Amino acid sequence: MAEKKEANDRSRAQRFAVSVDPMRLATLGQARGAWFETEEEIEAGLAWGREKARLLRWVRKRMATRLTRRERRCIELCFFQGLSHREAATATKTNASSVQRAIRRSIDKLRAAAREDGRRSGRFRLRRRRAIRTRTPKSRP
Repeated sequence: MAEKKEANDRSRAQRFAVSVDPMRLATLGQARGAWFETEEEIEAGLAWGREKARLLRWVRKRMATRLTRRERRCIELCFFQGLSHREAATATKTNASSVQRAIRRSIDKLRAAAREDGRRSGRFRLRRRRAIRTRTPKSRP
């Protein structure tokens, strides 16, 4: 079983691998190389990381004070551990719609806390993605 998984991982890696001639990379030079970042890009990335860590600390504090144990558990499973609603439902021994409702209530409570604290949810707005449905005109005889 483990050998099959290793073989599957290798084939997946090979599918996504990009081969580049080393001589081509050498001619680009460091400034135009594949992994070069400017000082400004590095600083912007570090600043973003610090801001993200600060916001995450704020969210965790508000989760501890504003949400019920069940709501915290659903948020942890779905957003921090990356489980689907169905997988979180199995872990919490409820159904997927209950997990979804708990998450919706939790997000509403955290947004209210953000408004009270004078924070904008701007960049971190959680929205549902809606499928774009197009109607096809019915043909008339």
